Amino acid sequence: MRVVSSNLQHGVPNPIGRADLDRAIEPLRALVADVYAFQELDRGRWRTRFQHQGAALARALGGELVWARAKHWLWACQANALVVRGEVVSHEVLRLPGPGERRVAIVATVRTRGEQWSLATAHLSLEPAVAVWQLETTLDALASRPEPHVLLGDLNLRLERVAPIAAAVGWDLLDGPETINARTGLNRRLDHVVVHAATATDSGVARLPVSDHLAVWADLDPSAT
Repeated sequence: MRVVSSNLQHGVPNPIGRADLDRAIEPLRALVADVYAFQELDRGRWRTRFQHQGAALARALGGELVWARAKHWLWACQANALVVRGEVVSHEVLRLPGPGERRVAIVATVRTRGEQWSLATAHLSLEPAVAVWQLETTLDALASRPEPHVLLGDLNLRLERVAPIAAAVGWDLLDGPETINARTGLNRRLDHVVVHAATATDSGVARLPVSDHLAVWADLDPSAT
């Protein structure tokens, strides 16, 4: 299974300008993922022409959408999403603990390429102590689902903060290049893939024509544990 995670910043281009998520569609298609995990998508907001960006991505990528609004104002929101090119068996939207901006995780069981996986995606707090709390909460929720497990997302934590938390529960954090700041010079990795009961056979990053984040991708094998 190939997974891709990207904080798309609602399509703000690189270099910066007016949001236009459509320009990211072909590069995302070219990554040929079975599961895409997205953060910072809009629905019903003036800045993105009131588009439902999750629905637009699901149509363009040919997958089933799981949508989880985080910040919201009446009918408008910013959200996380999974786009699954396969079957979503079940899912839940988990409200994450901590003060400040509302943060959520999607926790789902999916079937793709004839295999079942449990996945989560989240966009965690900018405050490191709160992000650690939210990371532990997400891992606990994901661990309650069947193996193998994959956590994807913008965790707002550096490798050295995520690695010991993952290792303490027997999970593996994929190492890799910096993923942010794509506009001013890459200097740290905040976008991560964490796996349990699976092995990454290949992984990397991809620069998209939108966002200050690089996308991360990984090829995962549940049989190579």
